[in-house]
Amino acid sequence: MATIDSALGPNVPMAEPSNSNEAVGDDSLDRQDFMTLFMTQLQHQDPMKPMDSHEMAAQLAQFSNMEATMKMSDNMEKLLDYQKSQNNLQLLGLIGENIETEGNELSMVDGAADKTSYVLEEPAASSVVYIYGPGGQLARSMDMGYQEAGEHTLAWDGQDNNGELAPDGPYTYKVEALTPEGQEVGVERRASGKVTGLDFNTGQATITVNDHAQKGVGDIIRVH
Repeated sequence: MATIDSALGPNVPMAEPSNSNEAVGDDSLDRQDFMTLFMTQLQHQDPMKPMDSHEMAAQLAQFSNMEATMKMSDNMEKLLDYQKSQNNLQLLGLIGENIETEGNELSMVDGAADKTSYVLEEPAASSVVYIYGPGGQLARSMDMGYQEAGEHTLAWDGQDNNGELAPDGPYTYKVEALTPEGQEVGVERRASGKVTGLDFNTGQATITVNDHAQKGVGDIIRVH
């Protein structure tokens, strides 16, 4: 007797069994679903054995609590949206203000460089500031020598290593500081500039500094 494979041929594909237990539909219930289930239960109960009054009261109380929770959730969302809109309105007051943020950006605008600061975690026996141009090339290196721990002002005169005025545009800087033992000193770098724009499209307010640097509200350290 021929087998199924030999009768149908070796190249005939066999049907794969379907998964009849696969879940369909939504896996969550809302207030309307609960009310539908409750009304269906009342319609199909045995008239000779009506629902116990205590059980009905418990289900009504459960529905009431769920309704109150849903309303509270809706009100909280409205309150958060209102608070967010108020915060966005307050941020509009930053337009045109000079701020200091986390980061290592510098800008040359009309031949003048931003003044910013950095923080050394411990005293440095030697320290050097390197300033890089838009393409990543070294524009200027400044030997800062010995520096105490704490905040230090970075005031770049805008000149490159050849003594020429650097072109306007975005720059970055790096601080290399060493202890007397030659260990690297931790540096907190900061950036300064004028707020030139705000963006709310992503749901989180983004601040534009000097027309190019993008900062989050949480990056702001101080407003000058």
